Amino acid sequence: MIYFLPVMLKIVAVCDEEQGCPLYRRDNRLDFATPIVNGVDGVPICSIAVETLQKNVVKITAGEMSTNFAHTFCGGCQGGKAWWSFEPVVKDTDATLSPGAQQVILNSIGRMKIFAGVHMAKLLRIVKLIKGTRVPEGRAIVNRGHPGEAFYIVLDGECEVMGVDENGNETVLAVLPGGECFGEMSLITGEPASATVRAKNDVTILMVSRENFNMMLSIAPEIAITLARILAARLANTGRRVIEELKKGLAGRLDLISPAELIQAMNVNSQTGMIAVQSGDKQMTIYLHDGQIHEVQMGDKTGEEVFFEFLSWQKGNFRFDPVRRNDTQKQVQMDTVGLLLEGMRRVDEYKQTGIWRKS
Repeated sequence: MIYFLPVMLKIVAVCDEEQGCPLYRRDNRLDFATPIVNGVDGVPICSIAVETLQKNVVKITAGEMSTNFAHTFCGGCQGGKAWWSFEPVVKDTDATLSPGAQQVILNSIGRMKIFAGVHMAKLLRIVKLIKGTRVPEGRAIVNRGHPGEAFYIVLDGECEVMGVDENGNETVLAVLPGGECFGEMSLITGEPASATVRAKNDVTILMVSRENFNMMLSIAPEIAITLARILAARLANTGRRVIEELKKGLAGRLDLISPAELIQAMNVNSQTGMIAVQSGDKQMTIYLHDGQIHEVQMGDKTGEEVFFEFLSWQKGNFRFDPVRRNDTQKQVQMDTVGLLLEGMRRVDEYKQTGIWRKS
């Protein structure tokens, strides 16, 4: 049995709703790293709200589930009202593992598929980059929509990967037993996590920080190949689920599956058909043939630039019609994977600069 120091937590309070509040808007965040409270991105501090929310923060830190305190009323004032929920953030322990604990972990990771084929000399260096913690049942380790902080490996226990269905209800996408890993996609792509991962029961988690993750790959580049295979298998499974749902005639929402994820699913599964998308007053159609984009049209605009704009959409509805057309010429010449890579580069640049650049 490996023993770790207690998990150091910070609790982030997120504004769910407000009515006339002079200080807060929806999605504003307060960072409770006891005894300090910070407003994220310059959000102001309200003493009334902090006093109310702090009581729940203490309970969550003591082990109660954050979901028990969803939509907490701030207490209100003459200016307005706000309601808050809480997101625990698992923090890495500052303790270096003892030689005995390192040996136990070394024996464990040597049998995991992520480290299959890695020479013992490399594993001895990698184990020094790993830290561990115990996470109680029900606590979130990764939160959907948040940047990735670490690469995680389940040592013992199980974790659940949680998604959201078309009605906004949580649903279990997968269960990760001991030996499985998660968190690598967000570190590799720089995109926020696409799903929430939480402890299904009390679990022991091994963690490799963002900085140490890159060092681990430099020590053993073969791990990157194994990760690529794992990601490809997950993408294919996700794509198949998406395609099966779409074939039932169900419309999808871009806030549940991003444009890039939708096109990836179509490409990996070599789908042929028409995607019709509407976001506000904008309407777009995308025709794919065997997973390759042939036509993109929005009003009188066509081609690659229109597709790149589509990748920046965060809200909207879409429907996939699995029809095959024989009268089309390939209007878009770039390979779909190339389109996605270039498009995501532009989206990332747009997020950083606020300027949408065209070729």
